[in-house]
Amino acid sequence: MKKIVVLMALLLVVFCAFSQQDAGQTMKPNFRKIARVTRNASSPYYAGTLAERFQSCDTSLSVDDMRCLYYGGNGLSLSDSFQQYLLLSGRWGRQSRQANDAWTRYQLLTTAVWSTGNGTKRKPLYVMSKEDAEQIALGYDDVLWFKMKGKKKFSVVPQR
Repeated sequence: MKKIVVLMALLLVVFCAFSQQDAGQTMKPNFRKIARVTRNASSPYYAGTLAERFQSCDTSLSVDDMRCLYYGGNGLSLSDSFQQYLLLSGRWGRQSRQANDAWTRYQLLTTAVWSTGNGTKRKPLYVMSKEDAEQIALGYDDVLWFKMKGKKKFSVVPQR
């Protein structure tokens, strides 16, 4: 009986370890596929539906949803979202609902960008604008590498 319990516990640990393996996986965005699925009204990644969910701060948006929303050409910008948060937190206070919603939207967009790479020269982060790259690099001590919609790589030195 004791051996069975130990075996079951061991199997549980092994299964948990393998299920967590894909959690940190990053991949480059497929811009053509994203453009196609965000234009299709019957797609679960339709830009209009995703934009409504994003504006209402739906925290059930997946990383794939946010990738389609950010890279789908909807004009969303990390730097604009962060500026909106600063404006709202200064106007109504950092704990206000408006400021919290703006911060949630910023975090969702940041998750989409960090799902594309790790910021090294070999696995750069994909951004839609240089301002977004500078916004992400603000919180880091190391140089981060970026690609702007699949174009040439560039690095951003963090401002201290």
